[in-house]
Amino acid sequence: MVELIKLEVVKLCRRKLTVMVTLCCFAGTVIFFLLPYLQFHTWDETGNMLSGKAAVLYRKEIYIHTLSGVLTEERVTQDINEYQKIFSDLNNLTSMRGGEVTLKDDVYYKYFEPRRSYLNMIGNAYSNNELGSSNLLNVSLNNGAQFYEARHRTIVERISDSEDLNKLEKNYWIQKALAVDTPFEYGYALGWSNFGSASEMLIICIIGICIAIAPVFAEEYRTGTASIILSTRYGKNKVITAKIISALLFSTIIFLINAFIAIAIPLLTFGAEGGDLPLQIASISSPYGVSFKEAVLLCIVIDYIVMLGIVSITLFLSSKMNSPFSVLVVILLVIIIPLFCPFCKETSLLPAMATLGTSLYEYYISFCVGNIVINQVTMIVIVYMIVFAIFLPLTIRNFKRHSSI
Repeated sequence: MVELIKLEVVKLCRRKLTVMVTLCCFAGTVIFFLLPYLQFHTWDETGNMLSGKAAVLYRKEIYIHTLSGVLTEERVTQDINEYQKIFSDLNNLTSMRGGEVTLKDDVYYKYFEPRRSYLNMIGNAYSNNELGSSNLLNVSLNNGAQFYEARHRTIVERISDSEDLNKLEKNYWIQKALAVDTPFEYGYALGWSNFGSASEMLIICIIGICIAIAPVFAEEYRTGTASIILSTRYGKNKVITAKIISALLFSTIIFLINAFIAIAIPLLTFGAEGGDLPLQIASISSPYGVSFKEAVLLCIVIDYIVMLGIVSITLFLSSKMNSPFSVLVVILLVIIIPLFCPFCKETSLLPAMATLGTSLYEYYISFCVGNIVINQVTMIVIVYMIVFAIFLPLTIRNFKRHSSI
């Protein structure tokens, strides 16, 4: 069996299509995950634009020396009070052409720009309008910031107003969101967060894997060797098993290499600090109590399980169709068409939506099975494991029956 698997792996890897697609996958992963660094820029205190390494070092210094620390009620109250005082001082303000009032350039670059993400995060805790720091001007500090109470109210309001959730689901999400440990610790985590925002591009790697394995069975039909293979002693058992194992082994190795590249690039360019910080500092209403590091690792696991599901469908189609091209057309339609469909619970389980990286942890999407509520992340794992368990046996059955066609 081991020799058969080696033979099938060599056969798969020697195809020109496999080599070309694999190299394209690696190149695509490098490009897509390097872009956030190449496009990253910020402004220093004097208003000069920094980019690349200089921008990263400046932003890291700001986080470490100015913003890092536990978000206690006292700290948040002090920071909001400082923000309100700056906006209440007319010497810090200027009027725009449309009559809008904003900070003067020197105040903006020295005070607001370095704290923009931080202030927007705090501001979003006070309202579901996503206006960020603008909400802070209306916060009453008579009894302190009451930051975590405000976050609680905002989450409850957001869930209660949702028309996509039933009563059981609303109770589930409220309890899950309130179970998140507080107070939060704020700090620098750009390496992890930039992977999370770009990780959806791993779907390109999954598509490439499907292109490479599409001919596994279909090519045998096209060349007429399927009948010969099936007529041999091990044609209907060991050969089929070897083909499937080799395809899964190839898919796993290519996926893991791409995933390693995808994680390594942002951590090497932006830094690996902040992996243990809570995901809420990037998305204050996130109901999942996970750190950046945990969220990233879970995303890789989810993407891998989705990949296994799609690979099993690809192998099934390859065992059913006489042309690898037909297999590719169907797989691409399955992956791409949902991108143009109206968003709903059901479409959130389809490949393109199931591989959105850490964005998955921002949504309140769930499914009811009787009285049991299953969140989107868990449901994705369940669905693609079921798909994998169903389509692999069907693949074996299809190829075995080909001798009678």
